[in-house]
Amino acid sequence: MSVERHPGSISGLADDQLATVAVSLVVGELQWSPDVAPVVLDRISRDAVAYPEQFDRRVATPAPRPFPPPSEPSAKRALGRLAVFGVILVIIIGIVAFAATASASAADLDDLRVRLETTATGFDRPVLVTHAGDGSGATYVVEQSGRAWVIDAEGEPAREFLDLSDEVVVSFEQGLLGLAFHPAYAENGRLFVDYTRSDDGATVISEFRAIDGVVDPGSERVLLTIEQPFANHNGGHLAFDAAGMLLIGTGDGGGGGDPVGAGQDPTTLLGKLLRIDVDGGEPYGIPADNGFAEQDGARPEIHALGLRNPWRFSVDPEGGHVYIGDVGQGSYEEISVAPEGRGGQSFGWNAVEGPACFIDDCDLTAHTPPAISYGRDEGCSVVGGHVYRGSEQPGLEGVYVFGDYCSGTIWGAEADEIVVGSAASVPIGTIDGTLVSFGVDERGELYVVDHGGRILHVVTEAS
Repeated sequence: MSVERHPGSISGLADDQLATVAVSLVVGELQWSPDVAPVVLDRISRDAVAYPEQFDRRVATPAPRPFPPPSEPSAKRALGRLAVFGVILVIIIGIVAFAATASASAADLDDLRVRLETTATGFDRPVLVTHAGDGSGATYVVEQSGRAWVIDAEGEPAREFLDLSDEVVVSFEQGLLGLAFHPAYAENGRLFVDYTRSDDGATVISEFRAIDGVVDPGSERVLLTIEQPFANHNGGHLAFDAAGMLLIGTGDGGGGGDPVGAGQDPTTLLGKLLRIDVDGGEPYGIPADNGFAEQDGARPEIHALGLRNPWRFSVDPEGGHVYIGDVGQGSYEEISVAPEGRGGQSFGWNAVEGPACFIDDCDLTAHTPPAISYGRDEGCSVVGGHVYRGSEQPGLEGVYVFGDYCSGTIWGAEADEIVVGSAASVPIGTIDGTLVSFGVDERGELYVVDHGGRILHVVTEAS
């Protein structure tokens, strides 16, 4: 195989006074609706994989108390009052500055546009681009067919890094779906993969070791095996969180409407965000702060539940929050947020899809609502993205970038506002191809994966 690599590498405050912010957090979930069936059938023909609502934010501000007029105060009291006034003035100035910053940020986002520059081509159904965090500057590309390739920092032709093609079954939503490097990969050579097993379609989470820059096929250590009742909704993404725990996204087992009832069932690993300690036991340990670790009868690996098909999620390297793109059933696509250090959420599926009940008489207040959701007039399969933390794209700083597999639309939203529930998403670009995934390199630069074989660098347009 010869792969050519080319060189190259939101919304303002409701009020300018802030006292308390009341927040309700949460989330939601794929079945193709009739109005998008032609688009989906076209995508399926290519054997693809993937996939402005906002939180209400209410700002409650007490009315400012007028500074009392002097009534022969003592020098001490006068100085005390001046000190209080000074503190109030500093707070007001800070609030106004914060509001101005937020407003400017929103205006910048409205004007933000990105284009996609091809950096590598020739891959066979790529589904992921990532890096090892080992200081090498190398970029890794995962193919659904079971192989992974590495492109060094100098941009030399890709060389094979991993080959699981004999172990993997490949179909619309099956294959080699995830790859994550251990935080200490530079020292220990450990990496983790998520693939669907060739003999029965089960999801396998395995550890491998790389020796001299190539994965040793005999080093596989299976951590988890999850049986799959259907061939779709396999999730498949892996990532390490801020605490060094491995996060695993699992779909609800497939079919339409969650026929096995996995989403809200704490006794199954399907339809969940799992969290395990790959350094803390055999084959792994359970983090004590997992969201369901202490719930009677629940699988302790579960950190959050109520997901339909979390095809792609990411961990913000600066905030530690987890942004989950959860593919919907027939009405809504959504981005869900698991704040850093907090688990135990139900993101709703299959009681809730997006911001609305999926079943009769559901209790919306029992579930975390989506941070962002959109209807089928804008797309049919959300692709979770990343918060941009690079330095080369002005205007993109702190923006969460995500997209849609069917429409090819790329949106941006202020990451900080997503977390507090006030985000609005703005279209910032589109892809001439099949948007299946986002990824970042070691510098924090953002890339789009085209399932047709290309890796594309996200670049902001000159103003």
